[in-house]
Amino acid sequence: MKPSQPNGENPTSDDWAGARGEKWLAQLGRMEAMLAPVDAPLIELLALGGARRIADLACGGGGTTLAVAAAADPGAAVFGYDISPALVMYAQNRATSVDSAPIFAVGDSATLAVETPFDRIVSRFGTMFFTYPPAAFANIARLLAPGGRFVFAVWGPPADNRWMAIVRETISALVDVPPPPVDAPGPMRYGEVGTLLELLNEAGFRHGEVQDWRGDLAIGGDLQPNAAAQFAIDSMSVAQVLADRGPELIERATMALAERFEQHWSNGAVRLPARVHLVHGTR
Repeated sequence: MKPSQPNGENPTSDDWAGARGEKWLAQLGRMEAMLAPVDAPLIELLALGGARRIADLACGGGGTTLAVAAAADPGAAVFGYDISPALVMYAQNRATSVDSAPIFAVGDSATLAVETPFDRIVSRFGTMFFTYPPAAFANIARLLAPGGRFVFAVWGPPADNRWMAIVRETISALVDVPPPPVDAPGPMRYGEVGTLLELLNEAGFRHGEVQDWRGDLAIGGDLQPNAAAQFAIDSMSVAQVLADRGPELIERATMALAERFEQHWSNGAVRLPARVHLVHGTR
């Protein structure tokens, strides 16, 4: 099956290589602060003990890669690959001050090739955006050594991710936001995780299991409701439908979202529940 035609809400790998990656970079500090709680359970499932070669695919600005490197055995080689040159350059720069720093390089998960396969492969919220998943996962299977472990973090169902749902509901009250095609690249692509498990099995991965992480995410880190609303409008895929509607509508959406975020202000942040599928197994 060929992938559905993407729109602003459904960026593909090519989008991340260009403008979308640069947009992510502009919000990177706040985004990493928000998503940091997922790193610990992700790394625990990766079972790094004894691993000598580890790859973080779609590594973004390298925050998770650095966390993996810190948890890995001494002497382990850690690599981070992303399709966005801007994000890779940022990751390389931040790694210069780290002992036993990961090696970062531009690389597309669908075409990346290495001489020596990896013992572990991890990806936090990167696999949902592959333009053609069967080819990408088949290539990732080739990158992983027989018996090697993988862990992929993907978002759970929309109903369990209120931090995304509230943004969509707020914008939908102002403009028409059509539901994304079920097979299109996008953050909620594998909310029904059985689809991902089937793709992984077909690609040659084995023993696929799912462990869910549930918790509250602080939107943009420790931002006040107004700033958290601006962060969400600037960074979330669904807000791309506002991009060509003019500044007045964007301001209305931001104000309306800030009012909703006020109801979830707690302990110095806007906190909303999230559910993440941690999909793991071996090759």
